[in-house]
Amino acid sequence: MPDAPPGGLPLLPGAAKLLAEVEHTRERRGHSTLGAYHWLLTLLEYHSLMLEARSPGLQSGPARDLAESRLQAGEVGPDLPVELAQAEARRRAQARGATRVAERDFADVVLAALGYPLADDAVAGIGGHAATPREQPAELPAGYRPRATKPTPTLDALGRDLTRAAAEGRLSAIVGRDAEIQLMIETLSRRTKRNPALVGPAGVGKTAIVEGLAQRIVAGQVPETLRNCRVVVIQPSHVVAGASMAGQFEERMKQIIDEASQDGLILFIDEVHSLMGAGGRMGATDAASLLKPALARGDLACIAATTDDEYRRYIEDDTALERRFQPIRVHELSAAETLPVLISLSQEHLRDRNVRVNHDVLLWLIEFSQRFMRNRYLPDKAVDLLDQCVAYAHTNGRTSVSFSDAMAVAQRMVGMPAAVEDRLETLKAELANRVALPEEEMQALVNRLEVTVRGLDLRPSRPNAVVLLLDDAVSQAVTLAEVLAETITGSAERVVTIDFSRFTDRWSLSMLLGAGPGYVGYEDTLPIHKVAQTPWCVLLCQNVDAAYSGVQAVLAQALADGFFTDATGRRIYLSDTTVILTAPVRVADAEQSLGFGSGRAAPPSAAERAAQAAGAARNALGEPLLERCDVVIARTAPTTAAQRRWLETRLLQDLAVRYLKYGVALDWEPEVVDWLANRQDIAGGWEKLVDDQLAPLLIPHLAAAGEPYVSSADNTKPATALTLQLRDGKITVSAKTADNATEGAS
Repeated sequence: MPDAPPGGLPLLPGAAKLLAEVEHTRERRGHSTLGAYHWLLTLLEYHSLMLEARSPGLQSGPARDLAESRLQAGEVGPDLPVELAQAEARRRAQARGATRVAERDFADVVLAALGYPLADDAVAGIGGHAATPREQPAELPAGYRPRATKPTPTLDALGRDLTRAAAEGRLSAIVGRDAEIQLMIETLSRRTKRNPALVGPAGVGKTAIVEGLAQRIVAGQVPETLRNCRVVVIQPSHVVAGASMAGQFEERMKQIIDEASQDGLILFIDEVHSLMGAGGRMGATDAASLLKPALARGDLACIAATTDDEYRRYIEDDTALERRFQPIRVHELSAAETLPVLISLSQEHLRDRNVRVNHDVLLWLIEFSQRFMRNRYLPDKAVDLLDQCVAYAHTNGRTSVSFSDAMAVAQRMVGMPAAVEDRLETLKAELANRVALPEEEMQALVNRLEVTVRGLDLRPSRPNAVVLLLDDAVSQAVTLAEVLAETITGSAERVVTIDFSRFTDRWSLSMLLGAGPGYVGYEDTLPIHKVAQTPWCVLLCQNVDAAYSGVQAVLAQALADGFFTDATGRRIYLSDTTVILTAPVRVADAEQSLGFGSGRAAPPSAAERAAQAAGAARNALGEPLLERCDVVIARTAPTTAAQRRWLETRLLQDLAVRYLKYGVALDWEPEVVDWLANRQDIAGGWEKLVDDQLAPLLIPHLAAAGEPYVSSADNTKPATALTLQLRDGKITVSAKTADNATEGAS
């Protein structure tokens, strides 16, 4: 056989030797057809380390046993003659820029033919796309004959046979959970208490571990005690659904237990905590009480899955049920362990959707999920990002996911602000126009956000910025929060407000973090839970100085660590929030008299003002909380020309547009703008000032008892012209129509 056909790449000596050895393996077995298992066994004999490196999750021992057992049974696997293997190996070598075909190219061909995931982006298999277990269902169920022969009509109707799904190739390859699967196999092989309970956070892959067990059973990679078993999964909610008549649920549970209590059948109950109280009174006629006797007798083998919180709350609380299960802790995968999972799934996406995701993009998705999806766990959050990116590319007619696509999709999923540069520029303008706070402090806030919003800070777990407002500056808290929410997060609705003046004693800590299990309010929704729902938000903590010292200590620790921990042990992360603290405590007069003279000292410098503010904050809040603040502001700034323009072109103009719909044409004199500007320190800001003092003067003039006025469609109803004026320090309203004129004053 020539090393290279005309125009083809030549073979390295090792690759040429491999061809001879694989033919020798076929001849020794007495097979007429050369199949993928001949290639796999030969590669394992000479290049086992290379195979493990080329395919994440592949283990030489189990793979060798699989190849041996299949070949002994006369199953050679997918046909892979030398000519086809050479052609595909040459194509792969040429794609990676090599000048000669190496053993690794043949290894990639064989691994792809048998459905093993590859370690890099070269996932194209025979015929131009990857061959996976789902493309060759005839190979997976070979030798698998369920030994559970008793009919199971109830389980068939309410459950799902995972081993059948594995035999038909409808399950994704399971990567990175070999230890947990092996421990579950050992537990199921015990003589007593053979009921493993997979316990771990949502999204770590508990259900996938059971699917991996089903795949091993179908492939014959389990001990004799589990060989040819069926794994059937049921959801407690499916069992309860439709059982409305008295006794119907109990009868259904008895049928499930009876059908599952046979040799060769393993029952998998997902969300097992839902059994508590399902279908009847908890502890008496619910599903858990009906299941306990069968578990105690050892009649059935049962796998359960639940989260840590539900296991502690429901299962451990029922000692009779808890001692029937053997807990198996399922921890979150690391970034390195998640990468092979995404590689395997990306190959399936390439085959199913013809969308390629490069290795670097997969790494970026994992890093992004760790940085900005802290309330969720790997691999689930990274898998979600990958699926969404592929769906985005597929629906837009693209064959690959670019970095820009991945970034846009990921930012949209977590609510992260896009176009950061534009948002920061808008923030600078809005702060100057709407917020009456000193320019130096506002610039310090912008400088901080320019670093943190991009994720470039050294402690990304902390909030993007923590701003403390004291004295007169408290009046600008609401406006500042709205401006930050509008510009950075994209919506003024993303402001979460917590009034700390309610937390005045040690018992009020439960109002902030929740009550413990068994106490009143344990399941209540707390304000901090809104932060978990919208991580990119502005957290406005008002009247922090009035809170109990223990509450202040909890707040200081949360700002230092970047998260609250509620009473259930759940973390609410603050890493993507901007936090505003208010403490209406007085700060020393900026121009207090010195000595006995009547003259006044020069206005203090910015450093002196900062020292005065820090001293007042330290006395009111304590050093730990003050240390967590990035910007401390204790005074308002004189109204600027830009703020006056905003008052007239935005605030008053928006007011005029609203009232025009009700038959009021609103105008104002320049002195009204001055009147508003001189009241910048009003609590709640200018918007509240307009609502509280101007709106009551305008309400009596609304046309036709508040019926909307549409000038373009109703020319017979003229609008009432109102003019806001300043007379003797009070706002007056002058109304003029065709017949009369009236006045009102504030």
